[in-house]
Amino acid sequence: MNANQDLSAIRDEVFQKIGRNLVNFQKIELMLKHLIAYGQVSGSRNEFQKNQEKKIADTRKKTLGRLVGEFVETTFQSTDSSPKPTAESAEPSISFSFSIEADADFYESKKRELKSLVDDRNDLIHHLLPRFNPESIDSCLEIRDYLDQQRERLIPEFEYLKSVIENFKELAAYLSSDEGKRAFELGLLQQSPIVQLLLNVSVQKPRPDGWTFLSVAIRQIRQILPDEMEQLENRWGYQTLPDLMEASKYFDITKEELSNGSYRWVYRSKPALAYAASYRLIQAIIDAANKTGKTDDWTSLVSTAKHIDATCSNELSEVTEKLGYQSLYDFMVESDLFEWRTGKKDEVHDIRYRLKQS
Repeated sequence: MNANQDLSAIRDEVFQKIGRNLVNFQKIELMLKHLIAYGQVSGSRNEFQKNQEKKIADTRKKTLGRLVGEFVETTFQSTDSSPKPTAESAEPSISFSFSIEADADFYESKKRELKSLVDDRNDLIHHLLPRFNPESIDSCLEIRDYLDQQRERLIPEFEYLKSVIENFKELAAYLSSDEGKRAFELGLLQQSPIVQLLLNVSVQKPRPDGWTFLSVAIRQIRQILPDEMEQLENRWGYQTLPDLMEASKYFDITKEELSNGSYRWVYRSKPALAYAASYRLIQAIIDAANKTGKTDDWTSLVSTAKHIDATCSNELSEVTEKLGYQSLYDFMVESDLFEWRTGKKDEVHDIRYRLKQS
């Protein structure tokens, strides 16, 4: 093979490797678009599909740089982070979010690696050809080696995103299944204002035996949510409130016979929910903050734990046993009602909290 043949063969190899790397960058871009378009979406029951379609359309227009930035900022979640609050709505709504737990080191590492990926892609598109001399064998060899090194850098990110996509597809397949759709509808119902109000009435106005008259709850619903009773069937597909309560899986509900032969409905939250205990525990935590909090509104977790041990130890035991919390702190974090601050006092970690500021 003469020099011209060598040059021609190496030049062809360079062009093939340019195409190979471009295709891999395009695959990465498509994976990021898929994860961003479907990774987070929220809305009311009527708006959910429309919001999803808008998210898909908006994502199609984004550059690789914007895709990487959005993926990093919205997908990685620290182990101690709390869900972001959503705007209140009169209609029941649901928010779907796909996230990856990551510590600070992994987050920063992945941020750098994906940023470097964008730089590599921009260099390939905008800067490589001007410095490439296809008539020089030395230039061809230099660019060939550069393209191989670039591929070695992008392949780990390609494989990482591919693994994320595979996990995401498993979740998406579940949500598309009949079981997933039923779980979706159940989640909407359980978080609806009418079910939440029924739960609150059950702990605020119970009889001594723990059951609550449904008629009391209905009066509250008509005062606070006047449209809900009239729209049970249109909104939820149930003709009666007891049917809706049964479907929510949050309540025990039964008829009590009266002396005149008629009956009345009574209900309670299911014992496994530990809802009454959780409600009393939250009230006790807030009460402790009001009694022992500093002038800056921050309250020591240690002092609150002592207050709870003296006043609500049974409630804390029920909550930890039935709901699986390991401690009072775990329960408070999961409630998402409090802000936290840590420091040191006498060389001991000092954890303080206060109600989230509106």
